[in-house]
Formats: sequence, C-alpha cells, structure tokens
Amino acid sequence: AKPQRALPREDLLLAEACTMRALLLAVLAAGSHALRVAMHARPVPPRCGTPVCSVASPLSESIQQTTQAEDVVIFSKSWCPYCAKTKALFDDMAQPYTAIELDQRADGDELQAALLDLTQQRTVPNVFVKGQHIGGNDDSQQAARSGKLKALLEADTLTGVVVPTAGAGSSVTAAQLQAKESGKMITETEATVRKVAGVGIGLATAFSYATTGLAYTALASGIFGAVCVYRTGAEYQ
Repeated sequence: AKPQRALPREDLLLAEACTMRALLLAVLAAGSHALRVAMHARPVPPRCGTPVCSVASPLSESIQQTTQAEDVVIFSKSWCPYCAKTKALFDDMAQPYTAIELDQRADGDELQAALLDLTQQRTVPNVFVKGQHIGGNDDSQQAARSGKLKALLEADTLTGVVVPTAGAGSSVTAAQLQAKESGKMITETEATVRKVAGVGIGLATAFSYATTGLAYTALASGIFGAVCVYRTGAEYQ
C-alpha cells in the first residue's frame, strides 16, 4: 500500500480556521442565550434538598416556605402509627417539631399531592429537617442512628443561598445579612451581575477573535475566564 500523502500546510491551516470559526459561532449563540436568560431572571425561593416541582403551585410554595422556616416539619396523619413513631423519635431527642396533620385539613389531599410532586414520596410521615427532605419513618430512624439527623440540626444551612435583593417585599433576615457580610451569601442582584459579566467577557473575547485575529491561546483563556466569572454567580442559585 502506498503511504498517504500529507495535506499541504495551507489546507491544514484552512481546516483549523474553519474549526475555530465553527466553535466561535457556537460560543456566540450560547452566550446570547445565556445573556437573555440572565437579564430576565426572576428571584426564586431558596432551594431545599427536595426535587423541584415542574410547575410551582401555591401549595408547593407554602410547603417550601414552611420547611425553610422551621427546623423540623412532619407532614403526618393523626391515625398513622408510623407518624407516631417519628414524632416519638423527635420527642426523645427533645427536638421541637411542627406536625401538619393532613387528615385534619380541608386541603389535605391537595397538600399530599403537592408533596408527591416535590419529594416523589406518596406516604406519610413526610419529614423535613432544616429544609432538607429526609423521607419517611424508616429514613428518619436511620438518619438518627447514623448521626445524620444530629448533624443536620446543628449545621449552618445558609451557605450557598442567595440573599433576596433589599427593597419592597424583601424577606432578608438578620442571619442572612450576617452571612452575606461573611461571604457565605451574595445578593440576587450581585449573582445576576456576575453572570451577565461572564457572558459579556465571553462575547467580547469572541468578537476580538473574529475581528482582530486574536491568538487561539488568548481565545481559550478568555472563554475560560468568562465561564469562571459566570459560575461565581450561578453557583449560588
């Protein structure tokens, strides 16, 4: 077999340029989309440890607000023996809890359906600790035996959460403001500014490459820096 003939240097450079221009177009398209998303972002409630419901409902928002506001929340039914065991567990720990009896509420069925959407759990008890979904009675008992329950109750739950922007209707607490001062939180506005800045750096780098013949190494460094800046805002949300 005859050895393959190497492509001329001009063809190699042309192929490399076409590849980089295709990458550049992809970066521009992704950056434009990210910029539109960041500019139109709306404040969202702090995340908890449960799966997010596909369509937020008033009951889902009420559940999230309640589980964020209380250290321990038990969605229960008054006649359920497993719910009684879970309550006894926290009683033995001398840990106060909020019990919401679904069978004693007019909207109990709807509330249980919302819990299913949020946690993928159909049964009771449905237990939350410090805003994190634990599970049912067996899960709670196991968490107590392993020490996970104690660790959650003693943990600082503020890290990585965005403080709402100060203003009308703001729900900023003194603890959140203290966490912001210590660097554990940033405001929603600051998070959005960081993301927009990251997109802007990426677009500026791509534009410079397209118009001034920026070196490939400089292009790669610029895109990497843009991603890093963007993530400093996105990682909090």
